[in-house]
Amino acid sequence: MNQIINVRKYGPLVLISFLTLYVELVVIRWLSSEVLIFAYFKNFPLLAAFFGTGVGCILASKSRNYFRFTPLLLLSIVALITLARWGGYTHITFVDPFENYLLGEFNFDHPFIQTVKGMGAVLAIFCLVAALFVSLGEKLGESFRGLPTLPAYSVNVGFSLVGIILFALLCRISSGPTIWVLVAVGFLLPFFWKSWSLAFLASGILLPLWLTPQTVLWSPYYRVEVSTAELRGQNGVVYPIGYDVILNHDGMEGAYNYDNKFVQSLPSDIRYQLTDYYNVPYRIFGPRFKKILVLGAGVGNDVAAALRNDVQTIDAVEIDPKIVDIGKGYHAEAPYASPSVHIHVADARAFLRDPNNNGYDMIVFGALDSHIAFSSMSSIRLDNYVYTIESFQDALRRLSPNGILAVTFYCYKTWQIERVFNALWRANGPKPIVVHSLGLWKNNLVMLGGPGAIREQLEAQSYVKEQRADDLIGDGSVEPTSDDWPFLYLRKRGFPFSYLSMLILILGFSYVTIRHTRYVTSSRFDWVMFLVGAGFMLLETKVLAKVALLTGATWVVNTYVISAALVMILLANVAVMKGWVTSVPASFAALFASILLDWYLRFNTLQLVRSPVVSLTLDLIFLALPIFFAGILFATFFNRTASPSSALGYNLLGVMVGGVLEYCSMAWGINNLNLVCLAVYAAAALFTYRQSTR
Repeated sequence: MNQIINVRKYGPLVLISFLTLYVELVVIRWLSSEVLIFAYFKNFPLLAAFFGTGVGCILASKSRNYFRFTPLLLLSIVALITLARWGGYTHITFVDPFENYLLGEFNFDHPFIQTVKGMGAVLAIFCLVAALFVSLGEKLGESFRGLPTLPAYSVNVGFSLVGIILFALLCRISSGPTIWVLVAVGFLLPFFWKSWSLAFLASGILLPLWLTPQTVLWSPYYRVEVSTAELRGQNGVVYPIGYDVILNHDGMEGAYNYDNKFVQSLPSDIRYQLTDYYNVPYRIFGPRFKKILVLGAGVGNDVAAALRNDVQTIDAVEIDPKIVDIGKGYHAEAPYASPSVHIHVADARAFLRDPNNNGYDMIVFGALDSHIAFSSMSSIRLDNYVYTIESFQDALRRLSPNGILAVTFYCYKTWQIERVFNALWRANGPKPIVVHSLGLWKNNLVMLGGPGAIREQLEAQSYVKEQRADDLIGDGSVEPTSDDWPFLYLRKRGFPFSYLSMLILILGFSYVTIRHTRYVTSSRFDWVMFLVGAGFMLLETKVLAKVALLTGATWVVNTYVISAALVMILLANVAVMKGWVTSVPASFAALFASILLDWYLRFNTLQLVRSPVVSLTLDLIFLALPIFFAGILFATFFNRTASPSSALGYNLLGVMVGGVLEYCSMAWGINNLNLVCLAVYAAAALFTYRQSTR
């Protein structure tokens, strides 16, 4: 009987805890695939989710039953995302797409109208997402009622963890939006199974089922479509050359047939249109390479070029398993079927860090740009840690004594190619050579460095003489990307208009909403819980970015880090419930010490002992320690609160502000987020002291 009572008591909390985090991940993942400006503002839906959940928790005390609108709001978001292509807002933007490398549509004739339209669309979507999470947050706050505070919070964290793991597994098996929504609806059914709202829930499942083309594939990172690639000749004849691979509605790569016999059969005007950067190193150096590494191997074009030039051993690194599968199934030259090719589904930077991967005659940096953020917790793009000074230094250490680095990069603005070139130059020592590739696509540039790329010798080579691109590389004044400042697409340090303007709008809307919420509920603003939430979000973001350097920026790593953070919270809850930690000043002191230690030593760059495995383990432990101490503080304050739902609400509002403060890294670097975090927790300590002396 007691078990039945416990199920009835905790059942709603279990369901809503799972739903809140699971739906958050679905919205972030799906929205950025269909409305591409949210691949650029990747954490805006995350901010909306935290903000809405926080407001909902605060409103739970008024019992307005906003939760009844959840099915309609969920359907509205499903419809918004599913209909993006038909509604014409898939590529909407309010920033210059060439400046920010954001593929989108911008009306340069009427920039003010375009800006207002784009900003309005982002704000409207933010508000809609926030509204959904207000309804879920209200039920979450209500579910705490009558339950012991810390045990209930542990249930909340535990089933949030289940939501993360389940969504990660669904992405791993390449499920799509219909399955994602179906799971969410399944967990909502116990609340609405006798309600007319079932029609909204059913429609939410049917919309993506009907309107998403059956040809769409879903990888852990992308919405993927494959279509026939064709070029039209001057004679009007269309020539198929392979397949285009459309990633999140953009043609980022393709599986092209560049077999020598096939290419020679094409008219000269068609050959001129072919992408040629795959062949550039071999045009310059000839077939001298025996062992090479291809980073960002994609569907296999660079690998096929290597095989055509008699390379005997090829390590092909590609982060996305679905892209590898497409290469196996669609590439006419079948490069991945060759026994000379060893496929590694892995993060390129993590592969370079492994000292066992060495002795390469050439390392090819393919066109790695991914048009995606590496996690829902950060605005950093996945490829940025590949084009840093430290990344090129790692690559140089993996070369044979006469090895070559060949770095392909496509630029819209010259400062973008200057940034990558300067990072390679800083790592390489001697100034690298940069050349155009042949054919139509002159912006596809190839940079050559390494001990085998001797500048004086290359300058005399005929291809280099004809295709030099020195006019695009500047004088070295553009700041190169580093592991601490990996923002490839920021012209300079600081807060660009696109981010700053939207953050001001969102914070203004949030401020007005919070004022109204406090007026409705007559609740007192909880500064301690608010600041603890902001600090925790900064901690988690910083840890996620740093662990990405240690172990790779893959979906597996992201899931592991976020899950590990929740596990640390659960351990902190146990420590407080058992009375193992009782001193708030000692917890603050331990938190400050662990944050300062990471700021000073930079654990993600430090090898603490000789054994790489032991060193990695120690680095991860030291990076996780601040999260544990922060969890101790939260559990202590939360356990003392008279209104758990309101306290949790203000904490989540703080988490949202912490997500905004993350953008400080654009000006000050990732490691200095430690100092921002320290300042936030110092403010929390001050408010705690003031409350204790009243």
